[in-house]
Amino acid sequence: MIQGRSGKADSHRRELWDGTAFNYADTIAEVMRQREDQGFDGRNFGDSQNRYSDPFVCMGIAAAVTKKIKFSTGVTNPVTRHPAVMASAFGAVQLASGGRAYVGIARGDSALAHIGMAPAPVPVFEKYVDVLQRYLAGTAVPFDEVDAAMGGRHADVRRSDELHIGAVPTASRMQWLPGSLPKVPLDVYATGPKIISIGARLADRVTFAVGAQPGRIQWAMNLARDEARKAGRDPDAISYGAMVGVGLDDNPERGRKRIAGVVAVSSRFSVMHRTPIGPIDAEDVPVFQALHDGYDMNKHSVTTSNQTGLLPDWFMDKHAIIGPPSGAVDRLIEIFELGIERIVLLFNASHHEAEDEINAVYRRFSKEVIPKAKG
Repeated sequence: MIQGRSGKADSHRRELWDGTAFNYADTIAEVMRQREDQGFDGRNFGDSQNRYSDPFVCMGIAAAVTKKIKFSTGVTNPVTRHPAVMASAFGAVQLASGGRAYVGIARGDSALAHIGMAPAPVPVFEKYVDVLQRYLAGTAVPFDEVDAAMGGRHADVRRSDELHIGAVPTASRMQWLPGSLPKVPLDVYATGPKIISIGARLADRVTFAVGAQPGRIQWAMNLARDEARKAGRDPDAISYGAMVGVGLDDNPERGRKRIAGVVAVSSRFSVMHRTPIGPIDAEDVPVFQALHDGYDMNKHSVTTSNQTGLLPDWFMDKHAIIGPPSGAVDRLIEIFELGIERIVLLFNASHHEAEDEINAVYRRFSKEVIPKAKG
């Protein structure tokens, strides 16, 4: 495991991140100024090329207009970007922001669906994370391992040593990274045991995408800590996070409507192969399976999609945080007390919602939830 030049995984107690990862280059500067002023610790940037502006361009803009808020992809994947390209882009954001960049990565979902591809196979994901970590640390990576991280997709491209010129590189590394630049921490977003294990063995941070139920978050954390021990790592050297939907509203019905798309997306991750993952109440199983069978990727995260109609109110109340600020504070504190250091909050599922209404939610969360939840 490469944890970078400091030799220590980055961690901070009780961080609250804005995970509603819509990024558009013409508006991101103002959004980031607002989130920093509102007291958020970080903000995720979606890496779904057919749906949002490029996250690295937007993080560069954000770095120029803010001073302390952190940035992460939420999330990137091992298919659409070569690991060397990925490492170079993150290095640039790290340099421009003064050390505020984080890699958020998973197997891929909407970014791949919109180019006709399924999530990356688990072995490819594991090799990619390993190779990317080495690139981020500034160490050399053999070409055959780079090829493995790309799933052998460049097999038809000639190798440089076949050109028979005087000299060619014999390995690959980020030559331009300043030695004084802190390594960009890598955060694996995980739902099931295989990806949780990869994160625990290879990453600096693991963020659990298993919903808001403390029992499911505790299950995921216990699994990660066990996998870290088996790999000879100190489980306390890893920073643990949780991704949670929040429908902040005095009217629960309105709160549910706002984040129905969020709950559909996150719940689908737990049933990608039709059998729900992790501890699941018996009453939840049919809902998870209906999501699997009825999910329409053409309306991914859209509040008015077919899949949101499959979610009963009781299911949403269980798997997200819905209601007024007082209840949100209590549930966020309960999650923090599990040993979670970072909660990535999903406030709304559709950028088409009225801007004034969304801004009001952020302002209220900033004033009535952040100070109390963080203590």
